[in-house]
Amino acid sequence: MDVILRKKPLSDAEMDLADVRAGRDLSFFDLVSINQVTDKDLVLLFDVARRFRDYKTYKFSFNKGYSHINAFFEPSTRTSSSFDLAAKQLSMDTASVSGNSSLSKGESYLDTVQTIDAYNVKTIIIRSKESGVPEMAARHTNASIINAGDGWHEHPTQALLDGLTITDHVGSMNLKGIVVVIVGDILHSRVFGSLVRLLKKMGATIRVAAPHTLIPKEVERFGVTHHVSIEEALSGADVVYALRVQSERGANGFVPSLREYSKMFGISKARMALAKKDAMLMHPGPVIRDIDVHSVFAAADEQSYILRQVENGMAVRKSLLWLISDRIDGVRKTFTRK
Repeated sequence: MDVILRKKPLSDAEMDLADVRAGRDLSFFDLVSINQVTDKDLVLLFDVARRFRDYKTYKFSFNKGYSHINAFFEPSTRTSSSFDLAAKQLSMDTASVSGNSSLSKGESYLDTVQTIDAYNVKTIIIRSKESGVPEMAARHTNASIINAGDGWHEHPTQALLDGLTITDHVGSMNLKGIVVVIVGDILHSRVFGSLVRLLKKMGATIRVAAPHTLIPKEVERFGVTHHVSIEEALSGADVVYALRVQSERGANGFVPSLREYSKMFGISKARMALAKKDAMLMHPGPVIRDIDVHSVFAAADEQSYILRQVENGMAVRKSLLWLISDRIDGVRKTFTRK
């Protein structure tokens, strides 16, 4: 039997958000890859996220009565805290599951997520060391699954917040003519996996700068150009996007030393000057100061958009949780347990 939950009348702020939403729904129930996001989805997510950002920490009642689980089987600061705060600011009840769960006792990912799903939660956010875990979970749960980073594969909400940050700066959803340079550990980066897909969809020109040892084979199939010379890559860039060397995935063994890497590919004042005068410096975090980015750029410099990315992360994830949980059309994701 379905029970209809009564909700309080909308506040002025909630009516404002409802007006911005304008009766629109997302085309998906789960988000495991940025490839699922259509152009219409992107416009809707960004429209709503910008308005949520204006209201900062205002507590909305949109998702009252729903529960939310952060299942982070890998460490996280920005993604886990922003999803948790976003859910709370939408009036959701939240709980967390970590790598110290029953997985450490030998339970499978499938059994873990189906156990969580049996609590009748609305959304499960999954981060895993292994690629493909969120996609598998999405096929076996009634809850909506959102990929918060799976192995070397993808991190779609990071790409969404980056897309919002860039489009706000350039003033257009069309990034044709915008040159984005991605510098660093491309090989081990799930951020790259989602970001390159989104930027190509939006029309940007993408260059990558990294040692050959940190570049996937046939990277050009992504529609990017690879430059071993960072100076060549940075020339005339609109966006400089730095990635850290992912030591926890063994990336230190792909470079002579972090000090040598910093000399060759670290973003300094002199290197940033090769890009356009108003070029943005971005980084998904955590920033390894004086390795990926010189300390002077880490947060305070006017060209650094790193903290703006963090702020936009909250807004985008709040937008996604509302839109995916509280559909206008009333259609629900269903999975029949056998």
